[in-house]
Parts: sequence; structure tokens; C-alpha cells
Amino acid sequence: MGRTRSPGSTSRRLRGDGGLAIVEFAIVAPLLALLAAGIVEFGMAWRDNLTLSSASRSAARVASNLGDNPLSDYEALLTLDAAFASMEHATLEGVLIYDGSATDGNPAASCFDSFGDPQPSATGDCNYYTAAMIETIGIGNFSTGTACGAWDWYFCPLTERSVNQNTLSDVGVWVRIQRGWFTQMFPGDGLTMEDRTVMRAEPGT
Repeated sequence: MGRTRSPGSTSRRLRGDGGLAIVEFAIVAPLLALLAAGIVEFGMAWRDNLTLSSASRSAARVASNLGDNPLSDYEALLTLDAAFASMEHATLEGVLIYDGSATDGNPAASCFDSFGDPQPSATGDCNYYTAAMIETIGIGNFSTGTACGAWDWYFCPLTERSVNQNTLSDVGVWVRIQRGWFTQMFPGDGLTMEDRTVMRAEPGT
């Protein structure tokens, strides 16, 4: 005859299984939460990257369409600012509007300091606008006369940008943003994201 298990032993085994399941869940739950947070962060970052790319294209299109108009940078920056209004947890760090005639379309080396941070180029390669400048932007910062505005412009629409039919220059817009973590579950300040777009300047009228 086989040995018969008592009801008490079955009850003890079930209680033991329940305790084991709790321990297993306690181990797995943080990993599941981290995975879910990663999916959310990746999705948000992908969306913000699309917004950043669209914003840089829109700003470059405005700057190229306006050609040597003294307000070309002003209108391009307004376009960027409007696009970033929909981005949460993202901080605009700076914008370069630059001569994009290089083969690879990148800003000239003079547009960055030794640490890789953007800066205005005294050789006429780019204008650099900080986040603080863009927040307080006003039409008064951009002269409509022969000068290049109240800010120190080096890549001036009226002088450094050739926009006649024979010698068209390429205008580039480079943007850097700092995107904080949406879920706050990862170390560090978040992701640094950059994008650039280069377009041919339209001929002057």
C-alpha cells in the first residue's frame, strides 16, 4: 500500500510555496520596474528626438528662405522656440546658426571651444545663441539697418552670407538640448541630444 499524506503536510507545503513566490516576486519586481521605465524613457527620447530634428529643419528653412535679411536669425530662433514649447523635461542649451558650406555640413571648428561647447566664431563662421538669449529674444536685438544687431554677430546675413544667384551659401542650424529623465529612475542628469540641418540660402531680391 502507498503512503497516504496527511492534510497537515499538504497545508504546510502550500504555505511554503506561497512564501517562495513572495521572495521571487521581490527579486523580479525591481527588474520589471526598471524594464518598464526603460521602455518609457526610450519612447519619450525617440519622440523628443523627432521633435528636435523637425525643429532644426524648420529653423534652417526659415533662415535659408530669408537669405541676407537681417531678421533671418530672429525668425529662425522664434521657430525653434515655438517647437520646443511642446517638449517636456527638455532644456535648450544653445543654438548655432552657421556657414554650412563644409563638405560634411558640420559647423567649423572655430564654432566650438576646447571642451566641445559652442561659441561664436570671430572668423565669420557662426553665431551662437544661449538659452538665456533666446528666452529674452526681441526684435530690438536684430538691426534692420546695415549693422548686424545688438548682439555680437559674426555670421552676419548682410555680409558673410552670399545670396546672389551665382554664389549661394549654405546656412546651417545646430541645436543642443539636455533632456532630463522622465521617470527619475536612472542616474545622471539625463540625455544630451544634438541635431543639425543645412539648407541652401535663397537668392536675395
